[in-house]
Amino acid sequence: MLFRVLCSSTVFWVLVWLALFFFLQTYGGYHFLYLDQQNMFLHDESCFLSFLDKPAGLVEYLSARMTQHFIIPFCGALTVSALLTLTGMLTAAVVRRIAPHSNLFVCSLLPVVTLLFPVFDFNYCYSGILSYCLMLTALYFFYMTGSIAGRIVYTLFASVTLFWLAGAVAFLFVVCIFLRELLNRFTQAYIFLLPLLLVAGLAIWGVMSSWAAEYRFLLLPDGYFTHRLQPGFAVYLSWICLPVLLLASFLLRRKDEVRPGRKLTERIVQLALVGGIFVFGVKNFINLKAEFFKELDYYVRMEQWDRITARCQGNLSNYLYKCYLNLALAEKGELGERMFAFDQSGLKGLLLPKNRVTHISVILSDVYFSMGHIALSQQMAFEANMSTEGLGNPRMYKRLIQTNLITGAYSIAEKYIALLEKTCYYKSWATAQRRFLWNDSAVEADPTLGIKRKCIPAQNDLAEMNGLDSDLRLIARQTPEHRASIQYAGALYLLDKNMAAFKEFVETMYGTDALPALPKSFQEAVIILSEQDPDYWARFHVSEATAQRYADFRQQVLANRNNASALPAQMQHRFGDTYWYYFMLKKID
Repeated sequence: MLFRVLCSSTVFWVLVWLALFFFLQTYGGYHFLYLDQQNMFLHDESCFLSFLDKPAGLVEYLSARMTQHFIIPFCGALTVSALLTLTGMLTAAVVRRIAPHSNLFVCSLLPVVTLLFPVFDFNYCYSGILSYCLMLTALYFFYMTGSIAGRIVYTLFASVTLFWLAGAVAFLFVVCIFLRELLNRFTQAYIFLLPLLLVAGLAIWGVMSSWAAEYRFLLLPDGYFTHRLQPGFAVYLSWICLPVLLLASFLLRRKDEVRPGRKLTERIVQLALVGGIFVFGVKNFINLKAEFFKELDYYVRMEQWDRITARCQGNLSNYLYKCYLNLALAEKGELGERMFAFDQSGLKGLLLPKNRVTHISVILSDVYFSMGHIALSQQMAFEANMSTEGLGNPRMYKRLIQTNLITGAYSIAEKYIALLEKTCYYKSWATAQRRFLWNDSAVEADPTLGIKRKCIPAQNDLAEMNGLDSDLRLIARQTPEHRASIQYAGALYLLDKNMAAFKEFVETMYGTDALPALPKSFQEAVIILSEQDPDYWARFHVSEATAQRYADFRQQVLANRNNASALPAQMQHRFGDTYWYYFMLKKID
């Protein structure tokens, strides 16, 4: 019977599913790909059992098993849009069961829309949607129960089952039923305080048993959000709208079938209401700008460096974006050559400050690995894993495998390999790394691991004891073929406008195997070091084209010296890609 109800109005629900998929894929395609890093799932019996020994374990297990597949493009949007559509169908079935002629069909989309908002927050767990669907199913069968004795027995049984399998949503279930009984039979409604007291008692038991640190995790939608953070109002909307919708259905339960014209008008009004809430929620509860960060992060994971530089044209509003850009330039060997062809604004765009936030630690691990600083890359990978919910970050486990293979800590690398071999999409990669275990010659012959091993300082010392630039110069001298190290070292000075340090750097390193020739931005900085001394430029083989372009730059500056406020805009078009423009006309933090 429930199946027949769900299958009615098929065309409408197919259109809803397609609209949801289009919206989610367009504005959240990279969000779903990013979630793979937050929800590592192990195909292991002990992992399965660990989920089932606490409330909401089943939906958490199903959610983790589901989201592991989001690494496949389009899979996340397809799955979540299907779940949201199912939520709407179940809501419509419940409403129809209460009031067959209420014409609140379109309002059944309210839970769908309000559940859509937290979907874009990677701190929200999709067990919340699965739990909501289970609760709606339980509600549907409640409304099929006739006698008051049957309803109370069913409610008690269903509330306990929901609490254990789906967690906090059991409280929403018993609240909705109590409100219904309160309106339907006021004098007998007190009996349905029993399920409320039962769920409250289960929550007390859960806190006392250390299944949850606070009651809100067992009674409110907070339970489906990262426990370390306080969720925003968007998480509560779906829990608010359902009792309101059920109340409206109850009040309209005796309504007769209306004429087709009036029915259409009513549905248009409902559609306007749902659409208004959708637009308001998108503007206020969804950070669509975060999708760009997740897109760049995906390109880093896939090592698609050209896509990063193509997407980072024009002004960049965030240091994180600039960090991704400079990483891509370094990996392409173009950091010293093309750095100032893009928007730069200080050291933070090259190396973000450490703050133990997961995504910052992840990108820092990538940057340090690119620099050849293996110790700091490993440290950041540890920090990223420590701050990740659940079992850790599979991307950072890959990094820990690499760094331990590089340093020769093979037994530790093997432990991480064995862990990733229990995953679905990292198993093949992890197994392939076994050929490096206790095999120095294989490590040294590998194009990635081999050159990174050469970057390890011959003498043990504290990382950054004399500054990161000192570490990078040591790596560059020891491994001159690792070009990213020397380019990052020079970039540190240039972005900070530290010309004294750059002068010592270039005079010391130029002509060595690490820096046999100066890239474009380094040549431009040399001219600033001694503007009136072409012989000094010649010492570093500054090209004639660079010298001539500086002459043009200087002439334009002198010609517009009486209009200083307009000078940056006037010079941007012709010289915005030079270090001279950055040094003289760009403000840095």
